[in-house]
Amino acid sequence: MTGRMRFTFLTVIALLMVAASVPAQAESHVRIVRLSYLDGQVQTAHAGQELERAILNTPIVEGTRIVTRNDGLAEVEFEDQSALRLAGNSEVNFRRLVISDTGVKINEVEVLRGVVFFDVRSKSNDVYRAVADGNTFLVRRNTVARISAAPDQLQLAVLRGEVQVENQPQLASVKKNETLTLDPKQPAEYKVAHGTEALPVDAWNSEREAYVNAYGNNQGYGPRSGYGLADLNYYGDYFYAAGYGYVWQPYGFAGSLLGWDPYTNGAWTFSPGFGYLWASAYPWGWLPYHYGSWLFLGNGVGWAWLPGSFGGPWYSTNFVATPVITKTPAGWQAATAPAAPSGNSPKPTILVGKADGSPAYIPGGRIPPNFASVIPGRSARSAAFENQRAAYQSVFGRNAVQHGQAGHVFAAPQSASGMWGFGPVGGSQGGYGGGSSGSTGGHSSGGSGGHGGGSGH
Repeated sequence: MTGRMRFTFLTVIALLMVAASVPAQAESHVRIVRLSYLDGQVQTAHAGQELERAILNTPIVEGTRIVTRNDGLAEVEFEDQSALRLAGNSEVNFRRLVISDTGVKINEVEVLRGVVFFDVRSKSNDVYRAVADGNTFLVRRNTVARISAAPDQLQLAVLRGEVQVENQPQLASVKKNETLTLDPKQPAEYKVAHGTEALPVDAWNSEREAYVNAYGNNQGYGPRSGYGLADLNYYGDYFYAAGYGYVWQPYGFAGSLLGWDPYTNGAWTFSPGFGYLWASAYPWGWLPYHYGSWLFLGNGVGWAWLPGSFGGPWYSTNFVATPVITKTPAGWQAATAPAAPSGNSPKPTILVGKADGSPAYIPGGRIPPNFASVIPGRSARSAAFENQRAAYQSVFGRNAVQHGQAGHVFAAPQSASGMWGFGPVGGSQGGYGGGSSGSTGGHSSGGSGGHGGGSGH
């Protein structure tokens, strides 16, 4: 070997040794998704914590368990608006919520028991895997699949799209209108048959799908995609505030947001690695409490949410656990997260305001649709809640949501300007909005003209 060849050889070896000594970019486990819907008895537990009553908008992290009781329903929304939905008597564990070294989000959910829906959207290349009784299923994009896990039988029904079975000697796919059935004790002897059995809870899953389909897109102000967007579009809209740009308020703000405080209705929930995080009790309370900031406007307007910048992957890089306030009224005291007990001591959820199960909404604003009402044989909500709903409908109903035998019919938000999801900005530029127009309604600093159109049921 010549001197030059020897030098080249030793250089290559040295470079390989350096490369081997530098670890590959590790997966990131700093992922937070959202508990986006609750009805009935639902419990959650983060890794190392005991089960406790679930709170709407609880941040879900890797290692979180969700358990529904006999009357419980729950939904978790992911960043690309895909969703996981649990029927009654079900339990799941979020085994992996990671971002790969290439930026792809990997979601691996273990179905321990019950009936669970995977609604995987087509807006990203994120990976969704279901694990049940040692079997692994890759849920493809634009797929709705239902897993029914019982001690003696596991069924996978594909309602739309395709699911790939990963842990078998030969790759197998289950397509639309097909059902895979297997005995957990003999998983290799699974059978795939044409057809899917209809379950009563299917109607609820379809209701949640229709809601996101109608309200989950935004081509106007603020974020254009991401989780929590459907609730912003349904429960409120944007208007122009001089000096700040476009800000958002929930419907029904006329006079009621002057003495209202954004951080007096919710809970502080503990998440390992993150500490105590705020969970708003309002159904629209995800984006306005973890991105952007709140500000208090004069001229009788009150509190509003300022979205801020949404460049890049805003839903993973700009998350905030505690309140960010741009402008406050005189004498207002900011909410602060409680101190977490040291060591392995229990770190229970701390309730604030009405986060004890009573209806949470802005007076005069939209009441949440009763999605669970479409499940055959399911008992109705309390008489007090339904009376409130009936009173609301008699005053503010404008056909934004119609109820029929097939469930709700969601009317997509409209505006005169053609911007999806926002009512027109009435009055002159720089004002706080004007009269009502279109199905979403406009804003007004007084009177009922600023109430959102449409009933909640």
